[in-house]
Amino acid sequence: MNEFTIVTVIARPVDEVFAVLTDLERMPLWVPGMAEASVTGDGPLEAGSAFSYRGAFLGRGLEMPLVCTGLTENKHLATRTTGGPFYLETDAVLEPAAEGTRVTTTYRGESRGFFKLAESLVVRLSKKHWETAADNLRTLMEDHAI
Repeated sequence: MNEFTIVTVIARPVDEVFAVLTDLERMPLWVPGMAEASVTGDGPLEAGSAFSYRGAFLGRGLEMPLVCTGLTENKHLATRTTGGPFYLETDAVLEPAAEGTRVTTTYRGESRGFFKLAESLVVRLSKKHWETAADNLRTLMEDHAI
């Protein structure tokens, strides 16, 4: 299993950062290649909620069904895939910091199918992808554009 951690400090209060992180409709604004993210069924995102991402990675369309495995308001968001070309767990912890909010996200995963053939490349590109997403989120939130 591959693992990496990304730490981002966003000059906004924890509650604002958490609200954006858990708003699936806004995810395509800051996650590269994501066309849509939505909860499956009715209700808000909560622990146990099923949801999906639709978009593209490495030039290939993908749809990834996920489940929210942990959600503590203003503190923690955890997810894992339940299908698709990747097994991916994410674990984001939010903490107040002098500069605003520190978001520490750990990604654990493994490729499947076509992507398994180039696992080391996929890991490097995935890390770059999520670093870009974190930087996009920081920039948009600090510019009050999201």
